[in-house]
Amino acid sequence: MSDDLQSAFEATHYRVFLDDDSHVLEIGALCPEPVTEWISRHAGARCAWLITGYNPDAQPIDDARNRARDRLLREWAHTRANAWLETVNEDPGRHWPNEPGVLVAGIEEGEVRATARRFGQAAIVVVPVAAAIQLIWPEIRGTDRPQT
Repeated sequence: MSDDLQSAFEATHYRVFLDDDSHVLEIGALCPEPVTEWISRHAGARCAWLITGYNPDAQPIDDARNRARDRLLREWAHTRANAWLETVNEDPGRHWPNEPGVLVAGIEEGEVRATARRFGQAAIVVVPVAAAIQLIWPEIRGTDRPQT
């Protein structure tokens, strides 16, 4: 992982939509209380995972393919997660387009990492209830990605 790419992920604002409000998650910070309460309510989850299907390998692709990948990711979240919320990853410098995604609760880390690899994601975000928000590098292998 390049230092520039890591810095970009660390600077990103990870916005979570909950009820009629939104909350910005930042790497290295504690999770806002409303999101922490949501995570705790769903299957006693100790953490949730934020993932997007957009722009595999941190390389821009066309909107139609991104939307198709997003639909597949939401189908996965709907099928596998105990609960999930809408998210959007925002570059505060506006050098990178917003990326919709999901915050999922009740899924084991191994499955989330496998899903991230399947979608070619360079990083995912772990949102713990009682610790700082962190980036996770799922070690992309590129062999089981959707063909969208």
